[in-house]
Amino acid sequence: MNGRPRYPFARESQLVMPREFAWLRERDPVCRVTLPHGREAVLLTRYDDIRAALSERRLSSRTNRPGSALEGSAPGFGNAERPFSDPPEHTRWRALVAGAFTARRVAALRPRVQDITDGLLDAMAAHGPPADLMAGLALPVPVAVICELLGVPAADQAEFRDWVDEVFLLPAGPERRTRALGALADYVRGLLAARRARPGRDDLLDGLLAVRDADDGRLTEDELVQTVMILLAAGYKSTAAQIGRGVLTLLRHRDQLAVLRADPGLVPAAVEELLRYAAPGNGLGVTRYATGTLDIGGVRVPEGTVVVLPPQAANRDPRRFPRPDRFDVCRAGAARHLAFGAGPHFCLGAALARLELQVVFDRLLRRFPGIELAIPPGELRWPADGALQGPDEVPLRW
Repeated sequence: MNGRPRYPFARESQLVMPREFAWLRERDPVCRVTLPHGREAVLLTRYDDIRAALSERRLSSRTNRPGSALEGSAPGFGNAERPFSDPPEHTRWRALVAGAFTARRVAALRPRVQDITDGLLDAMAAHGPPADLMAGLALPVPVAVICELLGVPAADQAEFRDWVDEVFLLPAGPERRTRALGALADYVRGLLAARRARPGRDDLLDGLLAVRDADDGRLTEDELVQTVMILLAAGYKSTAAQIGRGVLTLLRHRDQLAVLRADPGLVPAAVEELLRYAAPGNGLGVTRYATGTLDIGGVRVPEGTVVVLPPQAANRDPRRFPRPDRFDVCRAGAARHLAFGAGPHFCLGAALARLELQVVFDRLLRRFPGIELAIPPGELRWPADGALQGPDEVPLRW
């Protein structure tokens, strides 16, 4: 590889890892790259370096700042600060939100997620093949679940999806994105007002309101609105993309699909392997901003450097995962993947995403054990510039 590479790397397909990651991991694991807008960053490709960097206090999550290589380059959530801040501000915010997002609430959702999934599979069966996995199952399940958690009425879910799509669709432009953010914020404020008038559901929204309305000022009204917006958006797009990518991965590895069909008890392990092998991303990776000079893998990284941490590169490191390019639903240790991040910004919704993925893959394969792609793989459509790399459609037959 001659000269400074341009990043992100071109892909043979959305389901094939760029070859450059493996090359750099062995020869230049802390590599200077050029980002799309021409500015310089440092790219990490080894698991241990990336995991350590995700917990490094001198690497700030506030990359969209004046002078940064990423200034003005990414969609955001208005003036949301704490979710994207650094400790100790982020630590306080996370502790408050995690108190409402309890394991008990997530575990209690399993029967409801199963009911939602079964109802959607009934509709797919009634429609008959071919049926689109994304429209029929992958998108509706996480939307319905997160909306129920946060008290969004079923009648409002389609409009909510439109707003979130505008926020994450990079070609939408700043004006459309700002309008969508404003509409979503106004909706959330109305939702909070309605719940305050009629509390008592003991769901995630009630838990967040209890934190906000405590008399110690731990969470401002704006922070509450931003938190609900982020939970709504994050609880929808990433899980839907993972369902689509996961089904396509299983269909590309028929031997592993057969193993899973023969032993449905392997579904939790298979979900972890799918997250390791085929998790969606934004094409760039997690980004951090060096607030001081530090050493990464024996390389000096100066203050002011943007550091790019692609989980997909970490998840294919043979030092952590033997034969990493082999998809294996029985793989031991797959759950050490970094699909949900690590450190202080580890995904708060990881338990919910795992639950949804386990239920969807279990129910789908039981209901339609003979699923196959209804079109040639080369005809699959993917977003040209989406913030998450999930397929537009996955036509299935059975």
